[in-house]
Amino acid sequence: MKRFQVLFASITGTALEFYDFMLYAVFADRIGNVFFPHSTLSDFQAGWITFVVAYVSRPFGATLFGHIGDKYGRKRALILTVSCMGIPTFLIGVLPGYETIGMFAPIILIFCRLIQGLCTGGEYNGSAIFTLEHVGKSYPGFSGGLITGASVIGALGANGVGVVITMDGMPEWSWRIAFLIGALVSLIGLYIRLYASESPAFQKMKKAHKTARSPLWSALTKHKRSVFAAMSIGLLNGTLSYTLYKFLNLYLNTYFGLPDHETFKYTNIGIFVFIISSPLWGFILDKLGGQRMLKFSCILSLCMAFPLYFFIQQLTPGAFVFSQMLLGITVASIAGPEHAFIQRLFPVEDRYSGVAFSFSTGMGVGAGACPPLMKFLTESTGNYYAPALVIVGAALICYIALKTYKGPYYDL
Repeated sequence: MKRFQVLFASITGTALEFYDFMLYAVFADRIGNVFFPHSTLSDFQAGWITFVVAYVSRPFGATLFGHIGDKYGRKRALILTVSCMGIPTFLIGVLPGYETIGMFAPIILIFCRLIQGLCTGGEYNGSAIFTLEHVGKSYPGFSGGLITGASVIGALGANGVGVVITMDGMPEWSWRIAFLIGALVSLIGLYIRLYASESPAFQKMKKAHKTARSPLWSALTKHKRSVFAAMSIGLLNGTLSYTLYKFLNLYLNTYFGLPDHETFKYTNIGIFVFIISSPLWGFILDKLGGQRMLKFSCILSLCMAFPLYFFIQQLTPGAFVFSQMLLGITVASIAGPEHAFIQRLFPVEDRYSGVAFSFSTGMGVGAGACPPLMKFLTESTGNYYAPALVIVGAALICYIALKTYKGPYYDL
């Protein structure tokens, strides 16, 4: 029962926190229109710059909360991440736009996104570490897949709100309602986290006085190959995830004229498949082993990249559904099993810092830089298959990192 309670607390807290974080990706264009002057940047450029800011700050949040998690406890770090996420979410919901307070509007908005990025940098991997150190060897892949699925449930909730709020007849300011709801659900996540128990692995390490003086420095200097492998997995995850969450919406809207509320509906199909598939891929890792499973994921990503854009360009409902399902399965194949593999790359004393910093850095590049790069390649070449090259590049980097990693592996 104790393990179930920990798993429930982690799943719920992660889902609620990622709902808050992903709202911005859903409404990036509309927010850009409100907070940035039209004379300097397009709505996409303005909204996406502020989106990328949150990913720039994620490695710093991973460093901060990773240090807290390795020195003072996983539970304490996770209480702080969910506590600090609700405040900037509320502020974004009530913040006046550029027309009202001028340059203060984008400055405050960017600061709020920085805080959200800091919190997310400590949350995603920290929640999985907390859970898997409780679970131990009892299906860590499956449990880690549930944590991944929880983060995607948050994204699905944000997209679901996007479907409603972008429908015809809704006022332009209605996106603010979604952020105010997000601030309230953060309080639920905090309440659940307060009653969870600390990780047994951390408690054992604390009693043995094995706490590292500088956990991140220890991870970066003693486990360089582990850092590269975790970064590469984060890179592929970020590239695939934000192709699913955001880029295909933009792609269909900009180049083929589909309205936002239609693209969100198709995206939600892919996200739902992602949620269901993540623990199943994690279960396969429990049977096959981590390195073999994730190398297969890289090969699947390579094989899927160009067919994805082929089916998208057929512009039929059936092709849209199939392409989103294909992408959802592929994202889940890397994101579902990743926790159980990455955590074994680092020992307990610097695990939170090493995993969170390495993965968040790779994720920041994949999620923050790859969608704008996909857009740039499409418009500069005029080729609608150009975005597939970005997926291929990320998959190759990840495969090389996994192929060259020879160990060691540490107990959970």
